[in-house]
Amino acid sequence: ARKIQVLLPDVVETLQDANKDIRMKALLVFRNVVGHMKRKKASCIALQLSEKLLPLFDDECSQLRELAIHLFEDLMKAVVCCHKKRMKNKVWRVLVPLFFHMSDQTQSVAK
Repeated sequence: ARKIQVLLPDVVETLQDANKDIRMKALLVFRNVVGHMKRKKASCIALQLSEKLLPLFDDECSQLRELAIHLFEDLMKAVVCCHKKRMKNKVWRVLVPLFFHMSDQTQSVAK
């Protein structure tokens, strides 16, 4: 995870790729890397990445939506005290789109 941190800005760019498989793999990379990082470093990345996930919540692919929502949950848990206020502001912006997904036709996304 420490060695791949250098590549994370490039991986963020792949979230805007048209290919859903590439975006899903990028999300999986972030889930794995953030899970292996020290919490303080993961907290900085969580703040930057949380904004990039919002467009993925409305993707046509239900697997991608679900993975983005789970990653967002992981990012919220990774935030340390010094970043909580900034993350809280980002979470408020995401709550309405997440609320609409509670009635998603795909059960795993709605959950």
